[in-house]
Amino acid sequence: MYNAHEIASYVINWCHDHNILITNLKLQKLLYFIQGENCRIRHTRLISDDFYAWQLGPVIPNVYYEFAGYSSSALPKQQCSVSLSSEELSIVNQTLLKYAPKSTWDLVDISHSQDPWKYNHQVFGDRSLIPYRSIENYYESGESL
Repeated sequence: MYNAHEIASYVINWCHDHNILITNLKLQKLLYFIQGENCRIRHTRLISDDFYAWQLGPVIPNVYYEFAGYSSSALPKQQCSVSLSSEELSIVNQTLLKYAPKSTWDLVDISHSQDPWKYNHQVFGDRSLIPYRSIENYYESGESL
């Protein structure tokens, strides 16, 4: 399991290497989809940090605040020292290939259509915790496909 900053750094650099604009909002959605796809395939957490149901979708607050100064501008390349296993790397890269080319607002819409964000935001309100178990149950059920 990795902290969110480690995976965020990898995602930002991957997007730069593939000429895809990466903003803080887009980063948050990509982290969420990576966590979900890892759950679906490996049945375990990849990211140790929790997601919260913010107005524009799932967010890991400490990563959000780390990059908040960039507002909606592109995030710069990062120092990245995360060492993913080949299976983890495959899942992360396949998830990025699927989701990173989409617009930020398409990613927001996708995350809003999924039960982990939708249920927790509607029932518990803005900025409520999205329990890892709800992400796990949703993705392992195959509803995300």
